Amino acid sequence: MADIKQTISDNANALKDQAAEKLEELKGKAGELGDTLKEKAGEVWDKVQSGDAKEELGQLQDQAGEKLHDLADEAKGLWNKITGKSEQA
Repeated sequence: MADIKQTISDNANALKDQAAEKLEELKGKAGELGDTLKEKAGEVWDKVQSGDAKEELGQLQDQAGEKLHDLADEAKGLWNKITGKSEQA
């Protein structure tokens, strides 16, 4: 009976040691991930602060405005065709 208890105890200790090793590995990986996230966030922040993002956003807004204007013109033309109205500018 003592041998069974010792075997169970040894197995429990081995599992505990494995769990501790895995926990240390996970802590290391979490630290690396945290560092990577900090680095990426810093890069994004620098880009925002540099004005590049504002310029890109302005370009996208201009493009969107042009597309909306084009779509409005197309919709007006289609509406005029459907209703039989002639285009008047």
